[in-house]
Amino acid sequence: MDEAIRVFDLERIFLGDKPLLYALEILFRTAVIFLYTLLLLRWMGKRGMSQLTPFEFVLIVALGSAVGDPMFYPDVPLLHAMVVVTGVVLLQRGLVRLTERNERLERFVESAPAALVRDGRLDLRNLHREGLSHAELFEALREQGVEHLGQVRRAYLEPSGKVSVFAFAPREALPGLPVWPDDDPEQPARHPAGGPASRTGPYACSRCGHVVRFLEGEPLLPCDRCGHGEWAEAWRPARLTGRLAEGQAR
Repeated sequence: MDEAIRVFDLERIFLGDKPLLYALEILFRTAVIFLYTLLLLRWMGKRGMSQLTPFEFVLIVALGSAVGDPMFYPDVPLLHAMVVVTGVVLLQRGLVRLTERNERLERFVESAPAALVRDGRLDLRNLHREGLSHAELFEALREQGVEHLGQVRRAYLEPSGKVSVFAFAPREALPGLPVWPDDDPEQPARHPAGGPASRTGPYACSRCGHVVRFLEGEPLLPCDRCGHGEWAEAWRPARLTGRLAEGQAR
């Protein structure tokens, strides 16, 4: 029968049931596994340490588990841990060689970039397929200096999980859905479909970013691209704003 645990027993908390000298063995185990793993990771190369694909991420998790246990568990031999670590790294290296020779396997393992924005409009199918929310995408776009979708010619979700953006030239930017946070005081007002347009100009669907021009007082129809029933006043580039002002003056 197990002994009752003495609460706040400092000897048990700090030393456990091992002798004090076992701390030196832990230091030795840690040094051996750390140096051995560092050597293998250097062999993996820079690519193995950055922009991990899902498969490589699983390998790193397995690597961490294999490295951690033998550092302080006395019943886990170092040789066994070294075999596991070596096997994990060899599997990663072998998979890299195979994907270099087989494009189909590469697409399966590495995955392919997914287009999230095309000419200022969201690709809702890819957004849903990749499990990415509007808020997460807009955050990634803001980090790259994007204010609205009309600035974006293409945006891709890379296999690494990063979002790469190809922007229109400033003079080529289109009206677009702002990507500001919802609680931003300058966030354009949202208008439900069926209500009247508050002004003449472009409105962006709050779901897919599709832009339609409505006249002031004209009823806002549901988005003809995705069927959504809410619009936001689209951000308009300065060149377009100037042209609209000129047209109204005439």
